[in-house]
Amino acid sequence: MAVKADGAATKKDLAQVEDRLTRRIDQVEQGLSAKIDANNAKIDANGGKIDANAASIHRLTAQVTKNGEAIKETLTREEYKKDYNKLLRGQDEMMVVLLRIDQERAATNARIDRVETDVERLKAR
Repeated sequence: MAVKADGAATKKDLAQVEDRLTRRIDQVEQGLSAKIDANNAKIDANGGKIDANAASIHRLTAQVTKNGEAIKETLTREEYKKDYNKLLRGQDEMMVVLLRIDQERAATNARIDRVETDVERLKAR
């Protein structure tokens, strides 16, 4: 386009400017459309990752809930000590009974030996 310093722009000049601006707008629009399409593809890819992460988060949440319930069911240290002491008391009581039985066995064997000795002595007469 030729710029005239001293006159008004003609219709031809305005048409040329309009054509150049239209081409430039089309180029910018194509560039933006390409960028938008690329960003849409990235957004779609990220959407898939977000869905996968949401599924993982859901599984983790379920596992944490399950672990929390299991923790609630475990014995506290005090409960464990109480049960362990009860077990030890029971074993102590069993040992007392076993010792008594062992002593009774020893006494019974001694009595049997005395009776057998008496029987032998009576047979010898």
